[in-house]
Amino acid sequence: MNTEEQQQVHRFLSAGEWYGGLPAALQEIILARSFVRKYAKGQVISLEASAPKGLYAVLDGMVHCVREVGDGDEALIHVCEPGFWFAEYAALTGRPTIGTFLAHTPVKALLLSKVQLDRIVAEEPRYYEAFARLALDRYAVLVRMLTEVRDLTPEARLKGRLVLLTQMRMRERSVSSGGVSLAVSQSDLARMIGVSRQTLNALLAKLGQEGLIDVGFRRIRVLDAARLADQDAPPAEAERAVRDARRTPHQPARAGGSRVD
Repeated sequence: MNTEEQQQVHRFLSAGEWYGGLPAALQEIILARSFVRKYAKGQVISLEASAPKGLYAVLDGMVHCVREVGDGDEALIHVCEPGFWFAEYAALTGRPTIGTFLAHTPVKALLLSKVQLDRIVAEEPRYYEAFARLALDRYAVLVRMLTEVRDLTPEARLKGRLVLLTQMRMRERSVSSGGVSLAVSQSDLARMIGVSRQTLNALLAKLGQEGLIDVGFRRIRVLDAARLADQDAPPAEAERAVRDARRTPHQPARAGGSRVD
């Protein structure tokens, strides 16, 4: 990458919690030793059970993370939007990859190769903690996903996954007011939570009627994540009103309009 491209990538990734929270020196090293790769729609970026290539970040496009189950079937684990880092397990452990990453659309990604990642850690061992933090964050996500599949009803699984996707999106990118937009199709969401498309449509319609989400073409906007996570939580408008009221200083009446110093 030339200097201008590095600056553009830096500004983009800095909006994410992980990269944005790294020491400035480590950010500079990552960019200096990484390169940008482009993938055509349908192209395999990283194949399950293959040797690790390195740590990736989606700069543009959509990447599907899938894992083979049963006799040739594939489970959709996650839909990676711009700002998402992936393949950290294999990059850090040196073991074969545990999933396949496919370009669902034309994709542009940043790649820090396994060789360069190892070199960074060898030169400055304390930087390993920063990379490990990314992997541990993914571990926490995995635990939540496993709990959803095992113990929850389809509606609860849908709510839980939407909340999780929303939280991850907010950590990857700065999000403006008006809800969080998730670039996930209904068919992909149905695959992720293990229900039929018909069941998902009914569940989404119910959440839409409750004012929790707004469904568009290949996109779902989560309007009120707090209520989605907790049905007893007040609507977002009520929460804002309460916060505004708390911010307004109480002005006690003063007899005779006298000034109190």
